[in-house]
Amino acid sequence: MAGFFVMQVVDILDEGVTPLSIALCLTVLPLTIALQLVQTLPRAKSLRDRCGRWILVIQILLVTVPCLALGWAWGGMGGFVGASALLVLPVRRAVPLFGLLVLLIGLCTGLREGFWTVAVLYMMVSTLLTGIIVYSLIRLALLTIAVHEAQDDFARLAVTKERLRFAHDLHDLLGYSLSAITLKGELAHQLVDRSPERAREELRSIVDTSREALADVREVARSYRSLSLLNELSSARSVLAAAGIEAHLKVDYDRLSSAADTAFATVVREGITNVVRHSDASRCRIEATQDDGVVRLRIVNDGVRPAGHDAGEQRGGGLDSLAARLAAIGGRLTAGPDAAGCFHLLAETAPARNPAAGCTPPAQGVPG
Repeated sequence: MAGFFVMQVVDILDEGVTPLSIALCLTVLPLTIALQLVQTLPRAKSLRDRCGRWILVIQILLVTVPCLALGWAWGGMGGFVGASALLVLPVRRAVPLFGLLVLLIGLCTGLREGFWTVAVLYMMVSTLLTGIIVYSLIRLALLTIAVHEAQDDFARLAVTKERLRFAHDLHDLLGYSLSAITLKGELAHQLVDRSPERAREELRSIVDTSREALADVREVARSYRSLSLLNELSSARSVLAAAGIEAHLKVDYDRLSSAADTAFATVVREGITNVVRHSDASRCRIEATQDDGVVRLRIVNDGVRPAGHDAGEQRGGGLDSLAARLAAIGGRLTAGPDAAGCFHLLAETAPARNPAAGCTPPAQGVPG
């Protein structure tokens, strides 16, 4: 802009040093540049949002009216006004206005220099090219600023996403482990007097579960955690038994990928935690089966508590997190009570029909 300002002063004075030309160079031309800066600088955005269109009207007047007196020597500033129109107005209005401005510059130059002179065509082409170049440079600068701001936003989103991952993993891991430790601790306390040997077994189991929980937390901190569905099914049987819940297991599936294995194992952990903490179950059926390449994990328990009881905690912290994990591997999660008073939790790697109502354990089930 400083370069264009100097060129404009040279063009005006080249036409002749007159009081009018000097006055225009000292007043109108600096004002035109100042208004262009308002339309351009990012830090002037608030003022531009409030008064940008009125400033554009003033710019058009400051370019066209002096052009009637000075001709082509003043018309060089028209390109900046065209760039302002493209920046301030919607495209459907800015483009016609820009075209009209080019014609207006040509008209003002023709009235001053004569319509059949080369100056008319020169000023129209110059205004068009200058406007496109200035607009493109300003847009490039604004896009660069937007990219830098977006990088900061991406960094904040990455931090937030990592915090959510850590929170979900801790919920899935420690909720299950602490529930198991609590149940086994209560059972050991009850068995200390009447069955010391059984109490010692439960205490050993508590120690093992505590070590597993500690290892899981360390793996979460390292952003790596791989679980086994078979191991979690075995652990689930133990936890359900400690809670006095009759467990029935059915396992019939091929080898799973690491991601699917971890996802289904997490479903078992959260599902069994909910059975123990959020129901009065006496029976629980767990099925891990495969049919036509679709792996399904069902957890069905009775003893559903009244609607609304603990619902917020289950949905907010657990089931939503499980649904997101299944979606990440192309699967889905459905959960809810049925008419028979049983709660169904179904995780699958592909869309399938919902489980049938009823919670009677199948004949193939292995009693816990």
